[in-house]
Amino acid sequence: MYTNLLKHGGDFRDILDKEFPRSKNVSIASGYASLDIIHLYENAFLKIANSGGVSRLLLGMAFYEGLSQKKLDAVNQLNEKLNFFENGSGVYVTNGRRYHGKVYFFEDSLTSNIYVGSSNFSSSGTKGNIECTIQVSDIEQKKSLINFLDDLYSPFYAIKIDKAEITVPGKKKIILKTIENYWNSLKRYDPLSIDISTLSKFEFPLERVAEMEKSNLNVYFGKGRLNTSNGKIIPRPWYEIELIANNDLNSQPSYPKGDFLAYTDDGYIIPMRTQGDYFKNIRSKQSLQIFGIWLKGKLERSGALKKYKPVTLDTLEEYGNSKLTFYKISEGKFFMSF
Repeated sequence: MYTNLLKHGGDFRDILDKEFPRSKNVSIASGYASLDIIHLYENAFLKIANSGGVSRLLLGMAFYEGLSQKKLDAVNQLNEKLNFFENGSGVYVTNGRRYHGKVYFFEDSLTSNIYVGSSNFSSSGTKGNIECTIQVSDIEQKKSLINFLDDLYSPFYAIKIDKAEITVPGKKKIILKTIENYWNSLKRYDPLSIDISTLSKFEFPLERVAEMEKSNLNVYFGKGRLNTSNGKIIPRPWYEIELIANNDLNSQPSYPKGDFLAYTDDGYIIPMRTQGDYFKNIRSKQSLQIFGIWLKGKLERSGALKKYKPVTLDTLEEYGNSKLTFYKISEGKFFMSF
């Protein structure tokens, strides 16, 4: 056990310093990495690859949360050097799901050592924080972890960082100009002009979809899309959402079907539509982002949601409402409240 406390196994950094020089292959899969650690072990990664081994580093949160410019430059440089060996060595990011684990695999000609725990590949994770990381000794567990790493690094879950368009916080474009123009062109009205007390309503319980990591409110965390201008994979837009209603919801009498106008509780008129089998997909018409700007924007302004973090049940609880409600004004017109 390594906790970065002297009386409880000491610093995990000491293990890295011991394992790198003796290893013929290394695979590290960490949610985060720090710039100084990347610089510190860059030559160690390169030495293993130069000796004919596979040398891999995976950053599990970088594709969706971005990297600082200096860190991005550092990992791109390391990846470029490792790519030269054309044996699978390189720096990877996950695409399609965030990865938050911490697994360290070191292999020489006789043995393989695997460490699993809470230690990110960072200064704080390997020395500064109190962590808990252990060496795996059970043979079957080691085999399972090796299979997991091979799967994690496969094209199904990961891509080389040079194939991904990694954003830099502060430079990230939240809303494209065209989408901003759509939003700014929405018609406005006075919400007090609509009396909802006698209107029939349909409620969409958002807690049913809040934990879905790659769809509905969390489309951003799904598989990225190809940027045809540079051939790289980019995350889907932050505000893109589309709610999917199951049969017990879309069969209700007041459920909107087809094109309709949503008169929002804060004074916007959003062109919306339901489409697909049984009109199950609820979306905004011009762009899926318009719906998201309104709904996720409410969560953000309340402080319940931070940008580039998933919407969860805790988010809805913090916001104080877990239901999106449609009140039917007339055919093709609904008052939308959240």
